[in-house]
Amino acid sequence: MRRGTNWRLAAAVSLVVAAGSLTVSGPAAAAPVIRLAPAAPVQPADVAGSVDYLTRTYGVSVREAVRRLELQRTAGALQDVLARDHGDTFAGSWIDQENGGVLYVASTAAGRLAPALGAIPDRQHIRVVGVRHSLRELAARAREASARLGLTPEQEPVINPQRNRVELHHGAAAAVRGSAGRLALAGDLGVTVVDSPTPAPQACAIQNCEAPMRGGLRLDFLDFNKSPKWTCTNGFNVHGSDGWQYTVTAGHCSEGGEGYYSRHAGLYVGRYNSPTYVSRNYPNDGVIMPYVVMNGFEYVSYWVVNPRNTVFHSGKSKEFPIDGMYSYAQIEVGWVACHTGQTSNNTRCGTVLSKDGGMMTDICTRSGDSGGPLFSEFDHMAYGILHGGTNSNGTCTTRSYYSPLSKIFDSAWLYSGITFGVNSDA
Repeated sequence: MRRGTNWRLAAAVSLVVAAGSLTVSGPAAAAPVIRLAPAAPVQPADVAGSVDYLTRTYGVSVREAVRRLELQRTAGALQDVLARDHGDTFAGSWIDQENGGVLYVASTAAGRLAPALGAIPDRQHIRVVGVRHSLRELAARAREASARLGLTPEQEPVINPQRNRVELHHGAAAAVRGSAGRLALAGDLGVTVVDSPTPAPQACAIQNCEAPMRGGLRLDFLDFNKSPKWTCTNGFNVHGSDGWQYTVTAGHCSEGGEGYYSRHAGLYVGRYNSPTYVSRNYPNDGVIMPYVVMNGFEYVSYWVVNPRNTVFHSGKSKEFPIDGMYSYAQIEVGWVACHTGQTSNNTRCGTVLSKDGGMMTDICTRSGDSGGPLFSEFDHMAYGILHGGTNSNGTCTTRSYYSPLSKIFDSAWLYSGITFGVNSDA
């Protein structure tokens, strides 16, 4: 990108939608028709929590709720194809649950792309919208902004596909606002500084369970001298390229080593490891903890079976399988996800309302749910772990914030040189 581009003007987005396609002026040769691999129908009984959330929140039928979940699955597959084959023009996508459960696909070549989606399932609920900048272009602008503004990894700029722009949130916004020169430079770079609520970290609460270790279980934290400190919730089972097994939970639960050991049901689980402690700050709030070896006993041999990855799902199974992970870039606004928390003592589902470096949802969470897993009920994919919430209604926070696993893993790799991934139950 040329340094002199005026991004404040260029960020204007023109959305001209008609009958599921974009109306544009001038000729445009249609791209080749895109076809996705067929998928089995979503069964309501397999996604009861997500269906219940959609029917209650949006007043839709079970059939409509299932359609929206199938469209979400389609969106995940479609964005991979678009990023691979239309990377120069693809500008992101999102689902509008408020207005009919419609998938929006943004492109700088909307007129060419729209006909290519004719074979995509549920095409009548897909809208192609024209924008000025592709995701690749926005990513390049974000990298330039990060370098020139002197931002840390925790202050990484955010790409907002719905507004087709690069934004600064939370610590990044505060850092830039603290300097008139940096604020002016951000404007020159076309980066929008956004006012975002700062979520408060939540402590965690109670549940006892047998092996194997799984997402959603209580973790009691102790200091180096094994004195009790506080409790938090386990996120997911993780493996490293070093061959070790780990658990991941919120970084503020460890507080940089003040919470040195974790235990569940009286048995040791993980320990603080400096190279794999990421941060206590949203949206990078995470700590990856190797299993404890104490008095000659390797606790991984008790807690890790196969190894597998499951979460405690109060509405379905104490061992709900996790088959993989979506990166932050893959997760879209409008997607339905579920979370298990120990103080809440159940699994609740909701919508990804926005992305600000992390993910804000409308899932009701309570003090004591931090570190708990955010996952998809219908395709068994991991999203992230709970940092905290805002907008308390007296019993829970109605806006909850999640740190993406991919950001935690990327940051841990920078610190440790170890590549991390979630275990799969597939």
